[in-house]
Amino acid sequence: MRSYLKVFLIIYIPVAIILGFGWKVSNNVTLQAESAKFHSEMENKAEILKGYHFSESFDPQVHAKLAELSKNTNIRVTVIEKNGTVIDDSYYDLPHIQKMENHSARPEVVEAFEKGSGSSIRRSTTTEEAMNYYAVKYNDNLVLRVSYPMADITAIQAKQLKQNVTTYIFLFITVGMISLYLARRISNPIHQLSLVADRIEAGETKVYFPSFSDKTLTKLVSVIYRIYNSMLQKTKQLEHEKQKLNHIFGILEEGIILLDNKDSVLHFNQRAAQYLAFNLKEGQNIIKQTNDMEALSFLTDILTSTDSKRLQKNLRGRVYEVYMRVFDNEKLVAFFDVTERAEYEQFKTELIGNITHELKTPLAMIMGYSETIMNDPDMDKKFHDKFINIIYSSSNRLNLLINDILKLHRLEMLREDISIEEPTNLAELREEIDAYYNDRPQNITFETNASDVYILREHLMSVVTNLVDNAVKYSTGNNIAVSLEQADGKITLNVEDEGPAIPVEEQQRIFERFYTMDKSKNQNSTGTGLGLSIVKHIVSLYDGKVFVKTNKKNGNTFTVVLEEKEKNQDNV
Repeated sequence: MRSYLKVFLIIYIPVAIILGFGWKVSNNVTLQAESAKFHSEMENKAEILKGYHFSESFDPQVHAKLAELSKNTNIRVTVIEKNGTVIDDSYYDLPHIQKMENHSARPEVVEAFEKGSGSSIRRSTTTEEAMNYYAVKYNDNLVLRVSYPMADITAIQAKQLKQNVTTYIFLFITVGMISLYLARRISNPIHQLSLVADRIEAGETKVYFPSFSDKTLTKLVSVIYRIYNSMLQKTKQLEHEKQKLNHIFGILEEGIILLDNKDSVLHFNQRAAQYLAFNLKEGQNIIKQTNDMEALSFLTDILTSTDSKRLQKNLRGRVYEVYMRVFDNEKLVAFFDVTERAEYEQFKTELIGNITHELKTPLAMIMGYSETIMNDPDMDKKFHDKFINIIYSSSNRLNLLINDILKLHRLEMLREDISIEEPTNLAELREEIDAYYNDRPQNITFETNASDVYILREHLMSVVTNLVDNAVKYSTGNNIAVSLEQADGKITLNVEDEGPAIPVEEQQRIFERFYTMDKSKNQNSTGTGLGLSIVKHIVSLYDGKVFVKTNKKNGNTFTVVLEEKEKNQDNV
């Protein structure tokens, strides 16, 4: 595509420049010719008017003829005495003519009396229009002056210019199409040879070699083909035996199946049977060895192709990257379980998109209000303080968001084998929570039937504070109750508020990353949207569960169930 565009530009740009220069020259010549035509027409009109009988006094009959001429042609005819008195004017009646100022100083009149004729282009003080004047000496005492409004001349020139522009646009388009055709004719062989080279470099076994009418290109293609064919033959001889052994015995951790051209199993490893979930038997058609529809669909999609290919397929909730290599009489299929990689890629994509979206808002507010303050050093103190508070709030939100992102990242990287050196003392935890929420307007209570629990202190603290913070932000009630019960190696934590209740359709979504309730439902500002996601990940580390339901106070009760870890459990 680049070579095609380059060739097109090499052809088109010089021609376009020449056409542009030609248009400019021809347009100037056309306009000059149009002006000369008008001037010639005015001279002809003046010569024709010389045949009229003009006297040194106003003649009504002659005036009527001149007025009719102006009506039909828009030309203005003026009869002027040598002393500058206007005797007749085709645009006006006698009373108006008698009031006209003296024309003895008009440049075209002066020139006509001196040289026999004269012309000028200027604004008329009588008509208040730009006029093109031509005056000719009628006799020693009279001058006939012919004039056109410049608006008429400009309109004709504009029409001519439009015609020229239309013509040259057509020429530009025509030249462009011709250039495209030539560029394609020139670049197409280069492009085809480039594709052949790319396919050879990629290791394709079936490469189409184009034919050209040009003898030089035909010889070049022939040389490339011979080299490629020789290389391909030798490569096939080496790979035919090597690839069977390398793919079957070299990749021991992946599922591997070697089939003949009738899809009968020649060799396989146990990992392949494990992935497919049925026992493979050598010498039998692989499709006929199972009645499982998922496995049949999985294998059919792979084996229907007669060419080597690489694809991703799902089987029983897992994602497999499948490689199939087709030899002369055999097919080699290798399975790679890439479920975790696929989930990670999806998670990474979503996380980056969410983080970018969430960071933009506070950053935009910080930058916007900072710029406003910088550009207005004399800003009113009330607005200055207001903007500073907004910047501080946005900075604080940005800090909270970054901290929550880092905390969530550490939790997602942490494995479930957590070592508990010593239990968490709930009395100390309660004191810390009371101190932390001492300045909150709500009444926050904490009750428990246990003294120590084998949950990491920072994890339990994070669960409690995130759930309480959520209640503080979204609840309109005055009371928030926290209760923790210990029984049978599990702890159950309940955080209860007084509403408003979370709609049923949102009760599952609130645990998603960056999901926050509508601001219209929040009496304060929304949080980072990561608090409940952090809770969910901590719960997963302890094989627990978390859910929310509407309580009797028309509020929300968040329930977290965690399994306690064993003391001194080693971390793998």
